[in-house]
Amino acid sequence: MKVYCKTHKKQDYYVVAVCDEDILGKPFGSQKISPYFYQGDLIEIPRALDLLRTALNFNIAGKFIIKACVDSGIITEKGIITMDNIPCAMKLCF
Repeated sequence: MKVYCKTHKKQDYYVVAVCDEDILGKPFGSQKISPYFYQGDLIEIPRALDLLRTALNFNIAGKFIIKACVDSGIITEKGIITMDNIPCAMKLCF
């Protein structure tokens, strides 16, 4: 499984957006998993984990990247919400 990874620069901070390859464009609450927000480079999960470990801000979605982040200690189960059967989590440190 690969994931999409895109970094957004907003003023003085960055947000790393990562989602499972197979959920891009799928319904997510009243929105969808946005290609604009998530569709960047298609990379392997271990590479995404390296990026997320050092990111001050991130937004992740999908069962594969969420499980990998929990297993590697980047997030905990408490930080996960699920909408339309898609788990997601975020970290924001502005």
